[in-house]
Amino acid sequence: MSVSIEDINLSNDLVFSEVMRQPENVKPFLEAVLEKKIADITYIERQQDMKDGINLHGIRLDVALADADETRYDIEMQTGHAYDLERRIRFYQSSIDRRTLEPAESYRQLKESYIIFICTDDYYGRGLALYKRKSVIEGAEDLTYKDGSHAYILNAAFTVRNMSEPALEFLRYVNARYRKLAIDISGSKYLSQIDRAVEDIKADKGKVERFMTLAAKLKDVRIDARREGFEEGIKKGIEKGRVAGRAEGERSAMVGLIKRMLERHKSLEEIADICALDLDEVKKIAEGE
Repeated sequence: MSVSIEDINLSNDLVFSEVMRQPENVKPFLEAVLEKKIADITYIERQQDMKDGINLHGIRLDVALADADETRYDIEMQTGHAYDLERRIRFYQSSIDRRTLEPAESYRQLKESYIIFICTDDYYGRGLALYKRKSVIEGAEDLTYKDGSHAYILNAAFTVRNMSEPALEFLRYVNARYRKLAIDISGSKYLSQIDRAVEDIKADKGKVERFMTLAAKLKDVRIDARREGFEEGIKKGIEKGRVAGRAEGERSAMVGLIKRMLERHKSLEEIADICALDLDEVKKIAEGE
């Protein structure tokens, strides 16, 4: 399964994570979306894998970061038709919370956090540029349910402008690049900066090869895992068997991928980076454990 160089634009999640890992790129975006100044970015992790074990359901965060106020942010690029975003946001949020609260800390020390999905398609079909979650108490809607978590779903195909103009300009840019439409960004210093960052990636043959290979491999792994898991689940004929089969299929596909990369003389470090696994886990698979 091949990935065209034409697909290398900001809507590609691998490119997005590479570009937005730079504070000078991600900070203006966050301030435009949140419509407020934020503290200096102190930590950024791109394509961060979060799961407690290879057989457990995990998530792969596009861009996870924190600022000097210890506020946590997760920014995700979602292309095409999205599904179950509300539950995905819930799961992402719980995964982040579990990793930011130390054992001796109280719940009141949970950090403020924002999950932001940038969608190329309109998730709710209402045309809004921003769908922002607001939690209130039923029967007393003047009371806000404040747990410190925030969810933003952005719509690059918006028709209703309910965000700041800089945020809307960013969404227009994403929409144009994703749908291969003409757009004039000469008047925007920030978008020109983002576009140059993408072009720099496309000009780097090593990065292009890595992105295209990783994108293809990830698609293959997902397809193989779904197929093998589904077949095993059907054999067992029960929900427990189906879930177990999917997990085993995912592991089997990942092990096969790692072995193929070893045969092509990829280093363990490169494999760990490509597969978003701990180096120790890759070593165990390489040693046949």
